[in-house]
Amino acid sequence: MRAPVLLVHGLFGSLSSPGILAPFGKQCVYAPDLIGYGQCQKQGNNGWTLNDQADHLADFIDERKCGPVHLAGHSVGGAVAVLMAVSHPDLVSSLTLIEGNLTLNDAFWSQKISGQSLDEIQTEVSVFRADVAAWIAGAGVSPTDFAIETATAWLDNQPVSTLRKQARAVVAATGEESYLEGLRHILSSLTPVHLISGERSQSGWHVPAWLRERATTNTVIPETGHLMMIERPEEFARAVLNNL
Repeated sequence: MRAPVLLVHGLFGSLSSPGILAPFGKQCVYAPDLIGYGQCQKQGNNGWTLNDQADHLADFIDERKCGPVHLAGHSVGGAVAVLMAVSHPDLVSSLTLIEGNLTLNDAFWSQKISGQSLDEIQTEVSVFRADVAAWIAGAGVSPTDFAIETATAWLDNQPVSTLRKQARAVVAATGEESYLEGLRHILSSLTPVHLISGERSQSGWHVPAWLRERATTNTVIPETGHLMMIERPEEFARAVLNNL
């Protein structure tokens, strides 16, 4: 039996929508909330680091005795996944980065939010919530019922205080030289590292040349952007499963 897949969500969570998980079929897939999100909103009231988030995922795996897992992180979740693979290599069979944050250039939204007041962030989120179709259309996503329903759930999955805490944690982690050094260490350990991106958004993903050259696979999902899992969930699942 194949090891489970563990999906790590981005700045807005989560990836637990049935419409995202169903295309994985019989493959065991977990999509837990990170600290501050969903069922874990009451955790981390005083803030956290991305290493804390990585340890949170390790605890999730240990509690269920389901490791090692195929770890797949999207956007901000990609940075969490990198740190988990560095600090808990025994729990990771493979690492898949789905347009994961690799540099501060990838964390541009986190950089913006990290410096805003909670009122400013709330105002921006309220604009998104008032017209979810327009919000996702800005990312190139056709406003299907599924996409709107899922994106609405994403907006409601965390308070704005979580967004700012997570954004600050992302900026702090990806701004350290040790972050990419950790990724180099993962590659040298021979853990398979896979890259997945959307056709429309791949050019904006700052993947170091050495990572692109040494990655086990590099998959581009046609006719999608950064939110490929709500644009073409079947193709998204297929891309992740093909790497297993």
